[in-house]
Amino acid sequence: MKPTYFCDRNLGRKFPMRLRELGLIVELHDEHFRQEERDEVWIPHVSQQGWVILTLDERIRFNKVEKTMLLVYGARVILLPNPSQRTPGWLLQVAEEFAKAQAQVERFINKTPPPFVARFQVIHKGDRKRYGLKHLGP
Repeated sequence: MKPTYFCDRNLGRKFPMRLRELGLIVELHDEHFRQEERDEVWIPHVSQQGWVILTLDERIRFNKVEKTMLLVYGARVILLPNPSQRTPGWLLQVAEEFAKAQAQVERFINKTPPPFVARFQVIHKGDRKRYGLKHLGP
């Protein structure tokens, strides 16, 4: 079964729309919650649906209330690359890479029991790319 991805509001609209164009099942934050909805409100709902959270928010792992929600509700979170120097279209490139990596991503999701937080990585070796997920813990 293909995962349903929930895109945090920090990913905007173009990123999730591109994932949909590439054939992924995606739910957008703003389709379910108010724009300013606090993370501790939507994390339980999203986790209970079994959706995999995609976000750029590194702090989600460290904020005490949010981390508690991740643990209690068995959240599955994937942190996406967030470069310090952003070039135009960088987030759409991340969407392309994430879609290409679905075999690895789905394998990781299926073998890793929730709750988990993982970092999606694009590893460059010369002119080749490899994709991976690094388990960061709950």
